[in-house]
Amino acid sequence: MRRTVELLWGQAMSDSVNGLELGLGVQPDLVYRTMLRRPRWRLSDLVRELGWDDGGTRDVVGALRAEGFVVSSADDPDAIRAVEPCVALPALAAKRMRGPTAGTCVPKAAAVERFVTWHERAAEWSGEHRHPGGLDEVAAVVERLVAGVMHEVTMLVPTYVPGSFEFATQVAEAVLRRGASFRAIWCAEFTMAPPVLAHARWLGQRGCAPRAAQVVPTRAVVMDGTVAVLLDDIEAPRVLRGARAVESLRKLASGLWATSVEVGEVARQARIDVPRQRYEVVLRLLAEGLTDDAVANRIGVSVRTVRNDVASAMAGLDARSRFQAGVRAAQLGLL
Repeated sequence: MRRTVELLWGQAMSDSVNGLELGLGVQPDLVYRTMLRRPRWRLSDLVRELGWDDGGTRDVVGALRAEGFVVSSADDPDAIRAVEPCVALPALAAKRMRGPTAGTCVPKAAAVERFVTWHERAAEWSGEHRHPGGLDEVAAVVERLVAGVMHEVTMLVPTYVPGSFEFATQVAEAVLRRGASFRAIWCAEFTMAPPVLAHARWLGQRGCAPRAAQVVPTRAVVMDGTVAVLLDDIEAPRVLRGARAVESLRKLASGLWATSVEVGEVARQARIDVPRQRYEVVLRLLAEGLTDDAVANRIGVSVRTVRNDVASAMAGLDARSRFQAGVRAAQLGLL
C-alpha cells in the first residue's frame, strides 16, 4: 500500500507541476509536498527527512505557516501538519490576486487542478486501507469535503481542542470564499477561553458569529445537508453521505441553531470590511448565469463597475475571455 501511495505521489511531483506554477518557491514547495505525506510532523523528523539544518527548515516552515499552508497539530502539541492543497492553494490564489501586488506569483489554475487531483487520489487510496487515527487525519478529510461545499457548513462542537479544524480560519475562509454560509455551534462551557473568544471575534467580523448552547450532544460537521462527518469516536470517525443518512444530524443542527445564542462578546463586535476582492463575488454570480445588470443589482454597484471587476479578474487569472476566466477560477477552487 505504502509503495502505491509513494508512486502516486511521485507522479504528482513529476507531473510537470513545479513550485513556481503553484505560487511557491523551490524550498517551500519541497517542504510542503514532504509534509503532505504524513498526518503530522515534528520539526526534528522533518529536518531528518529533508537532510537540512534546523534553522533553514524552521524558516521555510515559518514562511509556509504565514501563507496558510502549515498549522499546528491538534494531536501533538510539538508537531505541525500541512493544510490540504484544495484549501491552501485557492486561499493563496485569492490573496495574490488582490492588493498592490495583484497578479504576482498567482498559482497557475491548471497546475493547481493537477496537483490537487493527484494528491487527493493518493490520499483516497490510502484512506481505503486505514481509518483516520486522530484529529489531524480528520481535519484533512474535512478540508477536502468543505472545498466542494455549495450552500452551507454547520459545525457542532461540544469541546475545545487547541489546533482542531473547528477553530481553523482556513476552513471557515474556504467556505466563505465559495459564497456558502458557515455556522458554528459551540458548547457554552468553553466559550470564554481566550483562544476561543479570539476565533469567535474573527468569525463575527466576517458575518458568521458562532452560537453557544448549554449542551451540544454530538461532535459533527454537516455540509449542504447531504454530507456529514461524525466524530463521536475520534479513533473511528464516520463520513455519512446522502440526505437520508444525514437527516437526523441536519435536524439536530437546525434545532440547536434556533435555540442557541451568539457567543457573548461577539454580539457587541462591529463587523469589519474584510479585505476581499469584489470580483470574486462577481465571478461567482456570473458563473451562476446572472447578467451584468443582474449582478450589479445584486451587489449594489453600477454595471460599469461589474465590467471593470470582470476585467480585473481576467487580468489576475491571465484569461483572454470571460469563459476562460470562469474555467480558471473553477480550477483554482474560487467558485
